[in-house]
Amino acid sequence: MTADPVALGHRLHWRGVIRTRRAVVITSLALGGLVVSLTFGGLLGSPGSHQSLTSRVIAGVSAGVFLVGALIAVRGATDDLVKLLTGRISDNRSAALRVICLLSGYALVILGALSLLRVPWGKLLLGGALTGVLLGIAAQPVLGNIFAGLVLMVAHPFTIGERISVQSGPLGGRIEGEVTDMTLLFVELRTGDGRTLIPNNAVLGAAIGPPHRETTAA
Repeated sequence: MTADPVALGHRLHWRGVIRTRRAVVITSLALGGLVVSLTFGGLLGSPGSHQSLTSRVIAGVSAGVFLVGALIAVRGATDDLVKLLTGRISDNRSAALRVICLLSGYALVILGALSLLRVPWGKLLLGGALTGVLLGIAAQPVLGNIFAGLVLMVAHPFTIGERISVQSGPLGGRIEGEVTDMTLLFVELRTGDGRTLIPNNAVLGAAIGPPHRETTAA
């Protein structure tokens, strides 16, 4: 006995709605915990002020709500994003996207935790600004390819197994072939000359279309 496609579609729809609402609730609790804890002085209390035991308990409990909720929200949002793109990107690209989302989310959680500890993370960020600029310049080609790969993943102009034509001046003209893989740095094509890797930023700035078909005179 096969399941009713309409009923199955409704169940999947409501599961998605419930998952989205749960993510919103958890994120709201985490942000609320952060605000309440900071209002009551954070984990170390306000400088130069004497906090009551009640205020410290409220600040500590709220900080715990923030940390637990934020970690759950980061993992949940990452899992939902990866599931949404399942089948549209390769396994390697999916794993790389998961790592990037987790690291970005955990970085925000760490900044929130530093705020609760009254650590001047703003000064720390400004102190490392010069180093960040130098590293950013050095890593610009890699970061450009990563961001271009994310854009290609979302825009989805082609799929693995599709034959495409990529035409761009920086690439020296037209490149045609079958898409065999898509990573965060390169798009891999199987051309007549063999395996070809094209940087994602070059693909993003190129004209993409079907393979060129030469017409023969009658």
